[in-house]
Amino acid sequence: MNTQLPQLESPESSSPIITRAVAAGLRGEYCDSYIFPAWQRSLLGLLGRLPPSAARFAISRFQTLSGLDPARLDRFSINDLIRERLQDYASLQGPFPAIVMGAGLGGASAHLSLALGAPFLPQAFVTTLRGGSPDGCTLRYYERSASRAMRIAAQNRQLITIQHFDPVHDGWLTRFVNHLRFKLIDLPEAYKDYIHSHLAPGGAVCFLDCRAQWLRFRVAERSFFQVGGWGDLSPQEFIDGSSRLQEYCRQAKLSECGWRLEGFPLESGPESEWGVEPGLGEALKAFCEAHGYRFVRIALPEPHDYSRLAYLATLKRLEKEGRRPSGILVEMFSQYDATAVERAGLLPLWLIFNTWDSLRFLQQMRSSFPADRPVFFSPLSTFTLTPDMVPWKAWEQVLEGLDWTNIGTRPSHYPSDALALVSWAQPLRSWIEKNAAPLQCHLLAEELQEIAAELQPAQKRLSNECRE
Repeated sequence: MNTQLPQLESPESSSPIITRAVAAGLRGEYCDSYIFPAWQRSLLGLLGRLPPSAARFAISRFQTLSGLDPARLDRFSINDLIRERLQDYASLQGPFPAIVMGAGLGGASAHLSLALGAPFLPQAFVTTLRGGSPDGCTLRYYERSASRAMRIAAQNRQLITIQHFDPVHDGWLTRFVNHLRFKLIDLPEAYKDYIHSHLAPGGAVCFLDCRAQWLRFRVAERSFFQVGGWGDLSPQEFIDGSSRLQEYCRQAKLSECGWRLEGFPLESGPESEWGVEPGLGEALKAFCEAHGYRFVRIALPEPHDYSRLAYLATLKRLEKEGRRPSGILVEMFSQYDATAVERAGLLPLWLIFNTWDSLRFLQQMRSSFPADRPVFFSPLSTFTLTPDMVPWKAWEQVLEGLDWTNIGTRPSHYPSDALALVSWAQPLRSWIEKNAAPLQCHLLAEELQEIAAELQPAQKRLSNECRE
């Protein structure tokens, strides 16, 4: 009988998708973003033939199957979470010229890691726990995991805990499950051991120090509660409400509009999913200095800044090889294919979500796309109709005039296409089979740092424009 406990992190969470993608890329293999057993793939294929409303109804209820029993956290150890991520690299012995650590910025972190020929070690981990807030009540969601979150933080000085409640972008999830995130503020022994055993002598540790900020409630010394997440809704709007949120809540039958956690101080801090907490970078720098490794910090203000960095880093690699890009791959959130970029010499442009800020970033970057090259667009199925969601027509308008192919959510089912979850990468991989042109060279971590330094003024201007 198999007595193995289920993983603490859902396979569809950000960190596992990145580490699996990077490990596969280092092996030269493809990796599917989402892992489904055969029966779920069949069911998703069936849902894909039904109207989008059927998928929205069914997919949210799938999540109750992957949610952990909260009692699992009574035996919590951060080492268990780290061990799961390091296991993704078990078949890779090294030594590597570099190791990347820090913010798990989806496709951007994956592409930057492979640009250096390096594994990625995440700073943040998230568990999906059974039990949500069916009517959107903030207090009910808070009470689902508050006591465990505070106990874990008190017992583990190397981390903070954040209860992340986004009843808009994750509204189809938060009715049934709740998310508890753990973020490192010190360098754990397991990471020290991995660096010692897998990084070449004098190698580089590249730290992705994303400075993304958000409002959050402090509920204990090292425990926080964040409402909302990155998109085209501001942190204050999530807390205070607005007319467009009132309409959303009316349609979604939520009891609250404006999700304030009463009785706790509100402060600004690193954003739950994308921001890096103080402490880890400082500990990592001291460790590198003590053991003869090169510490390379790349600090940028927002997640899309790292997407532009990955785009320019790939362009730099192609220039070193004396060739042009074979095309552009526009990816979104967890739906990216790092190995496809490596096998075909594509320029990757990772978008955070299907919200207006991402569309504005794409619009800004479009002018840099090389002429006469195909564009592959991978829109995500988010299964929720949010006030800041980009209509399909707006994506078409931004891409108009380009030789582009949709490899993600079908327009007829956007943004709730169950079929895309199981088949989105196939058209891209079929094209690559006929147009393979693998990237051969890698960058030094210092070269990546130089690119980041050169683009920082433009990044600041671009980030401001994309948040207006």
